[in-house]
Amino acid sequence: MAAAAAARAVSVGPGLQSLQRTLPLVVILGATGTGKSTLALQLGQRLGGEIVSADSMQVYEGLDIITNKVSAQEQRLCQHHMISFVDPLVTNYTVVDFRNKATALIEDIFARDKIPIVVGGTNYYIESLLWKVLVNAKPQEMGTEKVIDRKVELEKEDGHVLHKRLSQVDPEMAAKLHPHDKRKVARSLQVFEETGISHSEFLHRQHAEEGGGPLGGPLKFPNPCILWLHAEQTVLDERLDKRVDNMLAAGLLDELRDFHKRYNEKKVAENSQDYQHGIFQSIGFKEFHEYLITEGKCTPEIRNQLLKKGIEALKQVTKRYARKQNRWVKNRFLSSKSHCFSLCSGSAFNRTSAFSAHPKSKL
Repeated sequence: MAAAAAARAVSVGPGLQSLQRTLPLVVILGATGTGKSTLALQLGQRLGGEIVSADSMQVYEGLDIITNKVSAQEQRLCQHHMISFVDPLVTNYTVVDFRNKATALIEDIFARDKIPIVVGGTNYYIESLLWKVLVNAKPQEMGTEKVIDRKVELEKEDGHVLHKRLSQVDPEMAAKLHPHDKRKVARSLQVFEETGISHSEFLHRQHAEEGGGPLGGPLKFPNPCILWLHAEQTVLDERLDKRVDNMLAAGLLDELRDFHKRYNEKKVAENSQDYQHGIFQSIGFKEFHEYLITEGKCTPEIRNQLLKKGIEALKQVTKRYARKQNRWVKNRFLSSKSHCFSLCSGSAFNRTSAFSAHPKSKL
């Protein structure tokens, strides 16, 4: 296979194992709606590779339409991993869990002399596979009893109280985080409480390692090839609106009703629903909350109004999320690119390729 043979000819620099020849890790990133999954499928078929999904909602079983999972037919065309393997009632699945499982999968794909193709819109999941950027502070199971997840416990407290506590033990990290960003504040506190070392100190140590730089510690895999799919915002907005319409035509409302009755109706009745963790935070589920809980309890006119409200909210939130994804690419790659090429000489990062590809362009 010509592509694989060419890839093997790429040598690794002094930051990693010298003179080792290896296949590339292909990473496809970009905003939702730019055609990442389609490109991954085409590359997977052409290169004989396997696809590793990097989407925090697609790891869960259920809500296939709203999370935009590839179809069963597409999965048969090319091997896909990291899709629909976590129970929807699990709410404490973390990026560390993802990193550990996906890294092992990528190493196995390499061992079978194939090209791993990482694709997804959850950017911090992608970061966890590219660089050494995470701190292993999550409690592990001990025997038959699970240790309490400290981060989950911390998130139950007031955000301002947590932020004040963080400022006392890790002022550098506290200065970077807003008190309203309770999840990140709780994570930094968890790191300190469980390791005795501040989160910011951990990051400094990673950056200082051989091959480290402004974006994190050393690269986890020596020859990444990063493809960024980008579209003009007006074009993308139109495409995202149409995608929501296509989801509705594909049976989105039936999917939402079924999921609500199976997993959320009882929680709503107990006033314990949680749209901040697990699959329940999926874009498109909480936006239809009022519509779902009023079934059989209001007039058809009101139901129709709530439906329209949910559809409009879904379209607006999806477009905001796409903008957020693009900001991440620009902040984490483009704005730092020049530093990395000049400051990280000797690391593998200066062999990372970043491309801007229009979604309508042909391979």
